[in-house]
Amino acid sequence: MNIDWLQSFIEAARQKSLSKAAYALNLSQPAISKHIRNLERHYNLVLFHRTSIGIELTEAGKHFHTRIAPVFAELLDIHQEMREYDKATPIVIGTLPSLATYYLPQRTIHSSIPDQSIRVMIQNTSAELIQSLREKRLDAVFVDSSYVTESLWKRELFNEGYCAVFPMNHHFRSRSSIKLTDLCEESLLVHQAPCDTRNFILAQFEAAGCPPSAMTEVASGDFIFGAVAAGMGITIIPELNARNLGHLQLLALPIVDMDANRSISLVTQETQLGSKLYKWITSYTESATM
Repeated sequence: MNIDWLQSFIEAARQKSLSKAAYALNLSQPAISKHIRNLERHYNLVLFHRTSIGIELTEAGKHFHTRIAPVFAELLDIHQEMREYDKATPIVIGTLPSLATYYLPQRTIHSSIPDQSIRVMIQNTSAELIQSLREKRLDAVFVDSSYVTESLWKRELFNEGYCAVFPMNHHFRSRSSIKLTDLCEESLLVHQAPCDTRNFILAQFEAAGCPPSAMTEVASGDFIFGAVAAGMGITIIPELNARNLGHLQLLALPIVDMDANRSISLVTQETQLGSKLYKWITSYTESATM
């Protein structure tokens, strides 16, 4: 038995009119009629008589209404209780450090999913995030799309390139862009493993056949930018990070000859949750650009 059938039956009994019941429930009259016919077929009984001014319950209909109305009211109470429980249980979103810093805050602070709280957890790599998602320690993740298997629900959020970051007095300061092959003689600063960007950049240098002349590991976080400003070397970061360096005395140039860009996707194991989160993210993005 479908709960929609019961709601249509109870409202039709209250209104004594299919058209008025349809209006009250914001449904079409054919939909109300179908719900009631389904209920009558289920019990093999006639529940309403048509009259010149509307509809009236049959004797069977009156008995059914007397018994089912309090049950339906209890179902509505349970439904509301479960919605309150859902509000109290936060959606746990996992993300990479760079996305937590430059992408998520404006969405979690300035916007919210109706009736739902959000908690953000940070892990260093997409592989770790996907593993946590599969183990159900996270409800959704923001990760590099290349790590996502077909068994998971995903939607791409954005695609971006990479930028090389130099001190302001670097001899490339007159350039508007750079090639990866131009950077082979530079001392490269990278984050300590594990790190998605580190893995990607080193793979790109290897594919180009021009490894950097020297490489220094720096602790995770923005310490790497201080090292660049101090002249210890250059670094390579996603475009999203580069757009947020305006407060630092650094030069960021887009790299134009890489084989691939970084694609970031929202990933979940549940289609319904994924669609809900994706709608929330895209609606905020659209409103922010208007």
